[in-house]
Amino acid sequence: MQTDFTPDSGPQSTCAPANHSECELRLDRPAPAGTHRTSSMRLLRLPQVIHRTGLKKTTIYELQKDGAFPMRIQITPHSVGWVEEEVNAWIAGRVAASKPLRIR
Repeated sequence: MQTDFTPDSGPQSTCAPANHSECELRLDRPAPAGTHRTSSMRLLRLPQVIHRTGLKKTTIYELQKDGAFPMRIQITPHSVGWVEEEVNAWIAGRVAASKPLRIR
């Protein structure tokens, strides 16, 4: 996924200086063409993804490599994030896959 920023609508970051696991990056801008999203897009940093999924860093990166986990996106040359909606959808998919099928 590629995100284009205009100078007046760049990313807005909020972060507690002592605890980067509480960082979030919001992209308050219209959704890219072809998508249905109209609200702001939130990017999760690695500590947040680890906390939400219960996975370790290595497992997250291995699952990405295999195409089994949402791919991170480059925020800056030295930082990455995950689209919150994609991580939530992955979690929901895991929950749904773990429930037994009901036969009527």
